[in-house]
Amino acid sequence: MEQTTNCRRCGRLCRPGIGNPESRPFRKASNGLCVNCAVTEFFKTTEPLASMFDGLLGNNSLEVLLNPTMQEQFGHIMVAGNCDAKLEEIDWPTVVKQWDLPIPKKRIK
Repeated sequence: MEQTTNCRRCGRLCRPGIGNPESRPFRKASNGLCVNCAVTEFFKTTEPLASMFDGLLGNNSLEVLLNPTMQEQFGHIMVAGNCDAKLEEIDWPTVVKQWDLPIPKKRIK
């Protein structure tokens, strides 16, 4: 039986685990976050992306996340980084909808 837990940010059910330590830009279920919240954490904490989403793109900055071309480019970053999550696992409308949820400060080791 596979162990599950709730995401520390949104409460979504996810599978905890160490993941592939070589996985970039994030690891699946890293820090107790589901894949959607891990993507959000990446965008909110990685410069210059964080600055772009923090007002440089204007009021509709999150709409870019729903653009299929942007999603495809992010998928290339995931492949190049040997990410252990798959692009198809990301629910982009949920990422946008839950954007303002706080990112947990304490990381799980």
